[in-house]
Amino acid sequence: MISVRVARSCLFLVASLTMCGPPAALAQSKPAPATVRVVTPPLTNYTPLLVARDKGWFEGENVSVTWSTVTQTAVSIEAVYGGSAEFGGGGVLEPMIARGNGLDMMLALPTARIRSVPPDNSGLVVRANSDIQRAADLAGKKVSVGLINSINHVHMVEWLRKSGVDAKTVQFVEIPFPQMGDALLQNRLDAVWAVEPFLTIMRKSGNVRVLGYPYQDNLPEMDLTAFFAKETWLKANADVARRFKRAYQRAVTHLNDTSKEERDGWVAKFTGVRPELVAEMSLPVFPIDFSVPSLRANMELAVAQRLVKPFDLETMIWKP
Repeated sequence: MISVRVARSCLFLVASLTMCGPPAALAQSKPAPATVRVVTPPLTNYTPLLVARDKGWFEGENVSVTWSTVTQTAVSIEAVYGGSAEFGGGGVLEPMIARGNGLDMMLALPTARIRSVPPDNSGLVVRANSDIQRAADLAGKKVSVGLINSINHVHMVEWLRKSGVDAKTVQFVEIPFPQMGDALLQNRLDAVWAVEPFLTIMRKSGNVRVLGYPYQDNLPEMDLTAFFAKETWLKANADVARRFKRAYQRAVTHLNDTSKEERDGWVAKFTGVRPELVAEMSLPVFPIDFSVPSLRANMELAVAQRLVKPFDLETMIWKP
């Protein structure tokens, strides 16, 4: 039979554990602080970064997020692979090509999707007085779609093919997106694939016209851009990556649910473009989940153009 002294000792111990347990659990509930560095091209597609920061959602996850801009997706891949950034932003195709060629790269989060109907948030433009009226007229012309073998270039080749034009007859020139407008209007190029906000700026000048929307013609509603990271980093820092994802996707949901006026305001603040100009821009769709069929279709294009050998795409989609 248990003595009164032992019983009282047990009750005291239980009470002590009951009182001490919850505060200790609360103290451990807040995750350790972490810093996440992000690099992206200068596009509207990454506006949720600003929303998540200014709304305090990154802070709520105890994650300090900083970002800077780079000229092209290839530079983002170099930054991530070289360790100067945890997440890189850019076209979905370039990380696939990198992965297929042996680089440690994973698709982590979608950031933008092509609109289902024109106008798109990027387009192929020519000078307003140009004699180029259709894809066939681009033969022998100088065109810039960004970097060779980028997602724009791959889709441009496919767009030309579908129009019966051999892409080898077109002279592709590599120029960063912000510089394309000047190169076109100075007659150094005959056509450029302009992205927002540069597309709207160029159109409002009255000096250009849209020849076509290659993405929509090739694969409407496809995933266009994403965040990618090294697989080794995602595995070693799974909790930090999940916290970044939660805050970022909370911002995506907010942008999708809020009014056009507020959404335009966020885009204006993120890009530095005047609000009245943003109101006229064609913004991308901000998705929550990847469209895997569209990712596969992009890989098929890259395989057809001999940029990468086929592999199991599912192995490079992060599944936290």
